[in-house]
Amino acid sequence: MSDIKKKAQVGNVDQNADCVIVIEPSEGGNQIFLESLVKTQYGDAIIASAEDELKKYNVTNAKLTITDRGAIDCVLRARLEAVIKRGMEA
Repeated sequence: MSDIKKKAQVGNVDQNADCVIVIEPSEGGNQIFLESLVKTQYGDAIIASAEDELKKYNVTNAKLTITDRGAIDCVLRARLEAVIKRGMEA
């Protein structure tokens, strides 16, 4: 199990095809909040990618907030990896 030790943020919400992701410590399991221009069409896929990346890094107690402006999956996953690693730093 990997713990998120601090609040961290990555991304840029001022550009289309990007996203901002904030991670912070939490208790009681992972919580994912999504605000997206394409939530109706791709919200489930975005949440699934976030869950997959959290699982990949064994994160079990984090609050993840994603503000998406149409980021494609590889951008989303790169941002997720970066924010998880930053959140784990002491």
